[in-house]
Order: sequence, then C-alpha cells, then structure tokens
Amino acid sequence: MNVSQKHLIVRKEDMVWEDGMYEGTKMAYLWEEPETGRVAFLVKVEAGGTIPFHDHPRREVAFVVEGEVRLNEDIMRKGDFLTALDQEAHDVYTETGCTFFIYIDYNINKHKLVPLDDLK
Repeated sequence: MNVSQKHLIVRKEDMVWEDGMYEGTKMAYLWEEPETGRVAFLVKVEAGGTIPFHDHPRREVAFVVEGEVRLNEDIMRKGDFLTALDQEAHDVYTETGCTFFIYIDYNINKHKLVPLDDLK
C-alpha cells in the first residue's frame, strides 16, 4: 500500500457534466484507473429517457442517487443498489428522471479487453 498516495475527492461544484452516449442523458466522470480502465461516473437520465438494451464485458455496480428507474422489469428507487454480472444485459427507462452512480470494471471505449488472469 502506498501511504503517500492521497485519496481523491471530487466536489459537486467541480463535476463536469457532458452529454451522455444517449439522447436525454448527461454524464460526469469521477474517476478512472488508467491501467485497467475501471471507471466511476454519474449518469442523469431525463424524465421519459431510455438507455437501450446493452451488456457489459465485466461487472457493473449502480446506486440510484435520486429518482426512479426501470432495468428490464425491475424497478429501482432512490437508495437502491444493483450489481450486474459479466455479460448480463438490460435496458434502462425512467418516467420521472433519475441520477445514478455507476462503477464499471472496464471502460470498453478506451481499452481492449484483457483477461482477468493477465492483470495479476
């Protein structure tokens, strides 16, 4: 453990919101680990917004910060937690609008896939 390394705090007022990958979404990237591409970010989805059916090559972790969202047939509300397994697919829809925190083990937009055993 590197004790000289300081933890990271991203203040709300310093978050940079940009257009998301899908219409009616905004994203604020919070952290990325360059060696692996692990990434944490916030996603805002406007009321009536959708994120099409998709999967992830690795683990996804999500926490609803505000609002309500449907993933496939499951409803998540403020304070609910989700973890999706590798290759599990879902769509996202919100009538009310929502914000959720996402952590993904791998950023497929920036890195090619590397087997987990190769990271040891």
